Amino acid sequence: METDLTQGSIKKHYLKYLSAGFGGAMISSIYSMVDAAVVGQYQGPQGSATLSIVMPIWTILYSLGLLIGIGGSVNYAFFKSQGKTNKANAYFTLSLVLTTIVSILCWIGMTVFDEQLLRLFGIC
Repeated sequence: METDLTQGSIKKHYLKYLSAGFGGAMISSIYSMVDAAVVGQYQGPQGSATLSIVMPIWTILYSLGLLIGIGGSVNYAFFKSQGKTNKANAYFTLSLVLTTIVSILCWIGMTVFDEQLLRLFGIC
């Protein structure tokens, strides 16, 4: 079912997409709070401290994944709706390759610069 954003109330369309975005952010926040509570309960203060170090890094990686995934899906949907299947598939492939490259670079960066990252967050 396609939604024609040029027809109907702008406020209705805005609230529809706002509620979906807000709901996703709320679920992610609840997940983080529950995760912190469980880690704090079972691992104690050191587990909570470790989680507070890892969460900013996790948030950055999560945001990069969302950035690439949402951008790629918008381009894919746009060109697919225009009947340009080859171009849509090219954007899908580009998003997948870019995600892989960014993931590998982040992994290498975190592996090679682990002490510097910990020092940046005030641990070492």
